[in-house]
Amino acid sequence: MIPLGITGLVKEGPLQGWFVRVSQMELPKGFLVARARNEAMDQTLILDGLFPEQTKLEAFFESQAPVVEWRD
Repeated sequence: MIPLGITGLVKEGPLQGWFVRVSQMELPKGFLVARARNEAMDQTLILDGLFPEQTKLEAFFESQAPVVEWRD
């Protein structure tokens, strides 16, 4: 399961080297993936889609960021 609100460093895949964080949105409903070049996520450069379902979010990570080192 992909954690919400926790920053992770992508270790493998097309997004390797990016920091990512997933947020759950109420309106519009779904999951938003933010990408940044630093762990503080204060320089967010890209927002990757609004995934309406958990399965679509997981499919995105499987294809783009299969290995993520999640930080606490």
